[in-house]
Amino acid sequence: MRKAFNRLVFETPEWVWLLLALLLRLAFSLKLGGRLHQIDEGSYDNAAWAWASSSMLHVNGQTLVTPPLPTTLFALCYRLGGHSLLVPRLAQALASTATAWALGRMTGRLSGSRPAGRLALACAAIYPFFIYYSGMLLSETLYLAMLVPSLWLLCESLQERGASWWKAPAAGLLLGLAALCRAEGAPIAALIWAAALVPCLMGRWPWRAWTCAVLIWLVPLLAWCARNQAAVGRFSLDNHGGLAMLHGTMFFELNEVDTAVAMAAIEKSPFYQESLSLTPAQRDQVYLRQSLRFMCENPAQVLRQWSVKVVNFWRFYPRTDKDFIETPTSRPGAGLSRPMLVALSLAFEPLLILGGLWGLWKLRQRWAELFPLMVFVLGTMGVHVVSVSQMRYRLPVMPVLMFAACIGAAGFLERRRPDQSAQR
Repeated sequence: MRKAFNRLVFETPEWVWLLLALLLRLAFSLKLGGRLHQIDEGSYDNAAWAWASSSMLHVNGQTLVTPPLPTTLFALCYRLGGHSLLVPRLAQALASTATAWALGRMTGRLSGSRPAGRLALACAAIYPFFIYYSGMLLSETLYLAMLVPSLWLLCESLQERGASWWKAPAAGLLLGLAALCRAEGAPIAALIWAAALVPCLMGRWPWRAWTCAVLIWLVPLLAWCARNQAAVGRFSLDNHGGLAMLHGTMFFELNEVDTAVAMAAIEKSPFYQESLSLTPAQRDQVYLRQSLRFMCENPAQVLRQWSVKVVNFWRFYPRTDKDFIETPTSRPGAGLSRPMLVALSLAFEPLLILGGLWGLWKLRQRWAELFPLMVFVLGTMGVHVVSVSQMRYRLPVMPVLMFAACIGAAGFLERRRPDQSAQR
């Protein structure tokens, strides 16, 4: 059985796994068609169509300041193929397939093991939630497409002690572009750069590499923040972080019931009613201040919330006690029943999460060069423990867990039996 599995995974050509990855994603995109499935898709669709049809980032008379790269991709697809959600879905299928290739190469190069790289490629090709989110008009797919090569190049630069002049700056640029897909990428990358000061101080990584990487990382972020300052008077990457913090702090218990329930309560609060006369950027600052005040005044309650959000982040399967009502703009199951989604999750999540964490621990002797992966996992979890946490937000750390799990699993699967070793 193990021999058959080894032949299937390790001897199947790379192009076959890539073709399988692409076909699975294309088939899912075609199944989804042109209707909305996630409620958040509507905002991306509206923004992209406004840009494609009028060359302006305005919706309902308001200037948008959300991270621009997913909107840009979707708008380009609309310009090329008309206002059909299927076109950007197909484009994301290509991006997700490229991410699977990058993860396979990253694993093989950083581990020095071709079988580990092939196993990571196979996992990424068939992982159901990479396929699912490649079909949704959301920011996850493009975020992953920037993150995986950026972490790969950064770890290689650390591994080589900065021998290749271009890898650290390229990693910085890709991390900057990742934050233009999802704003959470900026503080997480800042943690990585802060941690990278240690190898610089120890003489293991050139200061030149760190400085170039950080400066190039800052360029796209500062450019977008400057645009937002000129457009709406706020020097930030987006203007919805404050509302997310409200959902994850003052109204956390209601948000655990349903986001719509929490939003209805927020809309009745006095500070919300008073904020309606302000601009969207000013309103978001009000929400952020209210959230931070709540956290300072209720530390014990906030710690209890954080413990629940840690569980939400690392859940093995979707909650079964929460109803998801299908509407014309929301069909999150995409045709699968709740029991099927639970079964699909349990088939992959426990093995990848536990195997990935075990693999990262086994690689602890190499943390001096692989620490960006650990910082990224902890930083992503930390961002969502502080704000809003659910299984969906764990998706960006899954490539890191696959990387570590596949290195450990490949070594186990390739290990010769004692009797075979004795015969040789």
